[in-house]
Amino acid sequence: MLIEETYFGWAPYTHADACPNPTWDEVQARRDEGRRPGATTDQPHTCTNGICLHANCFGRVRVRLLCRDCDTVYTIAGEGLTETRSTTELTGWGQRPRQVGDVWLWPGDVALPGSQPYQYLVTRQPQTITPETVYGIVTWHLGSEIGPLWIAGAVPDEGGAHQISHLRWRHTSRGLVTVDDAAAWIAGADTRVQRPLVVTA
Repeated sequence: MLIEETYFGWAPYTHADACPNPTWDEVQARRDEGRRPGATTDQPHTCTNGICLHANCFGRVRVRLLCRDCDTVYTIAGEGLTETRSTTELTGWGQRPRQVGDVWLWPGDVALPGSQPYQYLVTRQPQTITPETVYGIVTWHLGSEIGPLWIAGAVPDEGGAHQISHLRWRHTSRGLVTVDDAAAWIAGADTRVQRPLVVTA
């Protein structure tokens, strides 16, 4: 998953406006079979949907959330939902950011258990990470004779000349040896004299 998809585009389920403790007390799942409306037999139906299995029964997952403080209940239901169980070590999401100098690193996912994340988003504060608070990105790059290096991008800019992942940046670094080197480069990006971007025909 792209690191911006790990952190951006997700919206929390809301509680009542006056909820004194907006946390979910119960999160439960129910897995059973549903029957399609109008199905009277177990014989496969015929439809024009090329990816339909034509079965009259289908696996169904329902998830419900309960807040006892504001009595809010959500029920989420779907057909053939994919369920995965993981840990914050593998997904990156859910971990606390790590401070390096004047910036904080928010990890992405890892390729293998026990390995280092291959991307980090960077903020100047540890409270939240949103498209508005992100300040930089660090990404792993293979292609150097001395081994893997880290590339840093700083100052998000939709019209920026540099692209890392699917985001555009005003400044990018050369290959750096460690993640901490990349974080330090981002912290000083706005005050550093940047190398010029050379465009050739």
